[in-house]
Amino acid sequence: MVNWQRGVMRVMNIANHAVTVTSIVDLTPRYRRIRFSAPELAQQLDVFPTAWLRLWVPNPERGEQHVSQRGYTFVGVDADAGTFDLEFVLHETRGPAGDWAKQAVVGDSVEAALTPAKIALPEGTRELILAGDVTALPAINSWIADVGEGVSARVFIEDGHDDRDQLPAERRPGDTWDWVTPTDTRGEALADALRANVSQSARQFAWAAGEKTLVKHVRHVFKDHLGLLRGQRFSQFYWIEGHSPS
Repeated sequence: MVNWQRGVMRVMNIANHAVTVTSIVDLTPRYRRIRFSAPELAQQLDVFPTAWLRLWVPNPERGEQHVSQRGYTFVGVDADAGTFDLEFVLHETRGPAGDWAKQAVVGDSVEAALTPAKIALPEGTRELILAGDVTALPAINSWIADVGEGVSARVFIEDGHDDRDQLPAERRPGDTWDWVTPTDTRGEALADALRANVSQSARQFAWAAGEKTLVKHVRHVFKDHLGLLRGQRFSQFYWIEGHSPS
């Protein structure tokens, strides 16, 4: 057993699946899409907004045989072909998943495990507020691709790069996308944009993810400015700025 996390998942009867890299596309110098072949996993997958997996990647800094798990949202699942994509933000800060993605080549094989967590919109939702940084983009796109025509989506993403218009964005008539340039404190500009552009309304649901401090700022907007109850909002941080994950 290479670490305790895999042991816990084994006790919970959560199976690992071999996944093999079949193609790599750089959408921008910092945003990479990798396609994996995993017929058994893809065919049993229940696709829903923010559906994600645990990807086990080598972490040589922790030991020769050590692997670490990181969560990634499914993109472009093709059950018939037995494939799916994952999108990686290539951070400057080192970390096992980002380091692996930077060095990945076609034919590489790692393991992945499905996760049972599922988020569903409350019945009657008419407005979906989606906020985060670029690491939340796959999940945001998965929301928009899934919701019906009766639900409008308003997207707010904090990012200051010049190539952000080349990033994947699910577009529908009536939805809005706002790219927010960050200030020195991550999340402040995003929170200000939400306060200035989003008002309380009936049948509203808000979702946010990304860097920890950013999510903290946005969470306050959801709770205090929009007055959303727990069942009307969800937030989760994916990473911590300046922190090299173990």
